[in-house]
Amino acid sequence: MKKQLSLKLSVALAFLFLGIVIVLAYSAISRHFFILGMDNIVSVNMEQAATSYIETVSSDSRQESKEFSGYVISNNWQDQPKLIRDKLREPTQQNQLYKYIEADWFSRPDIIYFLIALNINSEHLYISKTTAVVEASGLIHANIKQSKKLLLTISSGIIIALALVIWLIFRRVSQPVSELAQWTHSLNAKTLKNPTPDFYYPELNEMASLIRNSLASAQQSLEREERFLSYASHELRTPISVVRNNIELLAKLKQTSKIPAEPKFDHIIDRIDRASLTMKNLSETLLWLSRDNHDDLSRQSLALNDISEQLIEESRYLLTDKIITIKVSTQQDSIIIQPEHPVRIVLGNLIRNAFQHTQQGEIAIIQTGNMVTIINEYDHDDAPLHSNELGFGLGLQLTSQLTEKLGWEYSKTNDNKTYQVVIAFTSKVDNLER
Repeated sequence: MKKQLSLKLSVALAFLFLGIVIVLAYSAISRHFFILGMDNIVSVNMEQAATSYIETVSSDSRQESKEFSGYVISNNWQDQPKLIRDKLREPTQQNQLYKYIEADWFSRPDIIYFLIALNINSEHLYISKTTAVVEASGLIHANIKQSKKLLLTISSGIIIALALVIWLIFRRVSQPVSELAQWTHSLNAKTLKNPTPDFYYPELNEMASLIRNSLASAQQSLEREERFLSYASHELRTPISVVRNNIELLAKLKQTSKIPAEPKFDHIIDRIDRASLTMKNLSETLLWLSRDNHDDLSRQSLALNDISEQLIEESRYLLTDKIITIKVSTQQDSIIIQPEHPVRIVLGNLIRNAFQHTQQGEIAIIQTGNMVTIINEYDHDDAPLHSNELGFGLGLQLTSQLTEKLGWEYSKTNDNKTYQVVIAFTSKVDNLER
């Protein structure tokens, strides 16, 4: 099964990712505005230097480029230093700062080139400056250091605040979610009748209501099915008993020669007898499954080999007109401590299903200790459509439910030629003692 992240971890990772995005975005914005502020300072200083240059230097002397107050000022672009002209293009707009940063990726800049074009008193000027980082004043370095410290402080504050928010959300949300999970696990036939608790949030309350309603509906359906099984089984027992009693009466009358011997008549009676016996076993199985309390099923010492042989003989009528070889292997004195009726129901169902659904070939019934193995051949073309699910017929479906209730070990396997069922009548009957 693919491993999935828990809801808590998913939410935490989502908030963490959001926090990282916020911190990175804030850092980028802060850096942008810091650099923009520094550029504005440089622009103002260059403009002030150009104004002082116009006021202090005569017009004749301004025809050539001059270095003034740490800036190179000229009337013509070609009079600017070659390094400036190589790094920067001639400005196309006035009062806009142009710059070139000489640095590698993710490294501290070494040299920065500044250039601006101004029009002061109708005189066009180019002002440039080359600044090395190592030559920057201590004040600039102090401002940068202070800005980094401020940025780190604010970023740390955002992370701490985000962690606090995540903790508060988890504390507020996880507790009712855990309560909902515990309440869901505690639901049973009795607790379903209790009102739904308040889980603080409308979404969780709606989910709890849906869970309760769904389980209540399923429980009601189950109870209806159990009642139907119980009622139907009880109602079937009477007509089946009537049929069985009348068959026995016919047999007695035949023995007293009050009914003429007729092979066709005997065959009909025999078919009715077999069908009624099958109905009797089925109704008893359904009745037992519908019971909630199994205290009346007392455990006793049973000879499993004798029971197996008896059930084989009782089901031989299913092999009539079939070319089948039966191999029976039983272990003498195989005693088990189990309730007799369920043992006969389960084992009888397995044997009857093997006999009924085998058309030719071999059936092997092997009993060793508390284990019975039944192997039968089948024609693949004649196999039941749903044999891969529960085996042959309704009998094996009922057997699966019975063994599950009793805690017996039960398995089914098949290949293209044979079916095999194994039943172990273990001593796990704890549910019978409840």
